Amino acid sequence: MKKVFKGIILSLLFILILNSIVVASVGIEEEVRAYLLGDYETGEILEEYNIIEPIEIASISKLMSYLIVMEHVERGLISLDDKVYIDEDVPNIKGSSLKLEAGEVFTVDELLKAALVVSANDAVYALAKYVAGTEEAFVQIMNDEAIKIGLDSAFFVNSTGLPEGDFQNKMSTEDIFKLSRYIINRYPEVLSITTIPYIELVDRDYKEENTNPLLNEIKGIDGLKTGFTNKAGHCLVSTINIEGDYIETEDLRLISIVMGTKSEEKRKEISEKLVLYGLKNYSKKILANENAPIGMVYMPKSKDKEIEIYPSKKFSKIINNGNHIDKDVLIDENLKLPLKPMDKVGKLILSINGEILDEIDLIVHKGVKKENLIIRILRSIKVFFISIFNKLYSAYQ
Repeated sequence: MKKVFKGIILSLLFILILNSIVVASVGIEEEVRAYLLGDYETGEILEEYNIIEPIEIASISKLMSYLIVMEHVERGLISLDDKVYIDEDVPNIKGSSLKLEAGEVFTVDELLKAALVVSANDAVYALAKYVAGTEEAFVQIMNDEAIKIGLDSAFFVNSTGLPEGDFQNKMSTEDIFKLSRYIINRYPEVLSITTIPYIELVDRDYKEENTNPLLNEIKGIDGLKTGFTNKAGHCLVSTINIEGDYIETEDLRLISIVMGTKSEEKRKEISEKLVLYGLKNYSKKILANENAPIGMVYMPKSKDKEIEIYPSKKFSKIINNGNHIDKDVLIDENLKLPLKPMDKVGKLILSINGEILDEIDLIVHKGVKKENLIIRILRSIKVFFISIFNKLYSAYQ
């Protein structure tokens, strides 16, 4: 089949008006140090503000601590079931805690859950010492890991995110996004921890709620980490899974990051606003489906005349619901019959606001036979006599 498309037998323009209202900006820039809304799967950043500047990240640091511990588990150096002895240094760690006491024993798994669910600084510190011998050695591993996975702005001084004199852990919001994606991809089980509603130790009358204020507030929220210091302000990395109907849309996981609000209440309010903005304005649209015909082509020399054509592959993309999607179908005018199943007959051009997203081959799923010559002659004779009859009939009216 010739690849040159000289003519358009069929030109099909689908304009999907997904939202007739022009999408407004998020409008939270005055209330945060930075924010980001992005797609987990592709890494596409959908909305952003001040995401390049390295800023204090507080307990969001515990995401990196979690990653280091899990890598040691994966390499067989430690086990989630290992028992960690709590030494006399651990209870002295300030801030959010599991209220650990010297002489107690907890598993690595229990301490990890406390670190992510209630942001327990003492639990993270105990893990750091268990994994690396000292927190200083653990922090070196954290910084080495940051370089390894491309977090160019990251700088760690401890495992918890607490201030160390004039220094605090820092990272750009863009790198927080990269780290969050990396962890969810490599250790998706983290989401089974960050959805735990509370940590309870019955024998010591300890019960603390999950620090994520959006958990159980918005359907689909299942992570990820909060943070606060005076310099960092109140911070939250959220992630939400939006289920598609697999007819028009696919599943979509968004990551929302809000940095530096002035209060816990504002953190919840602004984070909720950013997540809901994402839900309202973005969806992962199925623009081509290899199992759904894109249209019909008229082939006068074929037996069936009208033939269904299909995209050769599936194509989905996150779309801003205020944009228009164009689908142009070009059919090769030099097609020769018969056609076999999966033969190429043209191409589908997908574009948004004039920018081409993809060009997809169009194929037939069933063989297309050439009409029998005798049948074609008889059909032509029939058409001829019907035409004569109609002219005569019109003349006598």
